[in-house]
Amino acid sequence: MNTTIAMPLIKEGETFRFVREERQLPPPAADEVRLRVTNCGVCGSDISRWKGGAYHYPIVIGHEFAGVVEYDPRGELDGRLTAVFPILPCHECEPCKNELYAMCAHYDYYGSRRDGAFATHLNVKRDNLILLSEGVDSESAAMCEPTAVALHALRRPRTVEGKRVAVYGAGTIGLLLLRTAKLLGAAETYCFDPDPDKLASALKNGALPLDDNASPDIFIDACGKSAALIDMLRRAKPRAEIVLLGNPSGDVLLAKADYWQILRRELTLYGTWNSQHGVSRSDWRDVLDYMADGRLAVRDMITHRFPLEQAEDALSTLASGKACKVMLKMEEV
Repeated sequence: MNTTIAMPLIKEGETFRFVREERQLPPPAADEVRLRVTNCGVCGSDISRWKGGAYHYPIVIGHEFAGVVEYDPRGELDGRLTAVFPILPCHECEPCKNELYAMCAHYDYYGSRRDGAFATHLNVKRDNLILLSEGVDSESAAMCEPTAVALHALRRPRTVEGKRVAVYGAGTIGLLLLRTAKLLGAAETYCFDPDPDKLASALKNGALPLDDNASPDIFIDACGKSAALIDMLRRAKPRAEIVLLGNPSGDVLLAKADYWQILRRELTLYGTWNSQHGVSRSDWRDVLDYMADGRLAVRDMITHRFPLEQAEDALSTLASGKACKVMLKMEEV
């Protein structure tokens, strides 16, 4: 048995809070390794779990993480620094047979359906490890998950190369979309965000403001708002492409006239959720390659860092809207 310090979310009446627990972690199974967590990013979806939206309580959240393999039962990976794909697929359903693990009908998930990485140690399936290339630090590795989500979204349209791409929402995912679109050869990038500070960040990342003179070929919703989708439909030129990525905060409703634009202009709408990681294609391996050779920098997006025991402060900071990326740091690597 190995001791780990975890920060589970517990429910007390109508409130939810983090508690510090010292736990005994069982030895990893034959298909697992014991990971010493180094960094765990805080995601907007973690806020909903903190506010009562988790599948169950208690739950240790945290699905954007990296760490060092502390013990491998096979003796092959000890000491290796790795990112972790958080989806645990069933490997039996039709999507799994096509390596579309994000669409698994019976998936499990670190930090959502099972305990995640708001902890110092975690047993992790070895198939979920994405070993790091030279030149990728552990903080950047912990940002591999949202970056892979952004890359996956940009791979849904026919091509980004040479196209004008408009992103709605300049949070972490929005900024990652802008950076990655440029990397993939976008001719121009535009951004809309009602928050002037966030919009300023997008403009610093090379985006242009989305004004009436813009004529995007591709629109990406990174905010999940009805108003964003409606604006896209009203701006879209014939045969434009729209990628729906943002988690909706409520119902997304369309008037008949706006729905009609999809038909009249023959628009293409793509849904996207999470990312792809398999033998045939891996957004994760591609992201790590981009990081390793310097084509994609992400560490500068981290605006706040907290120790594990300050998980509550980390969530509060992200929820305030005044942070870009918030990171829990267990140790330096």
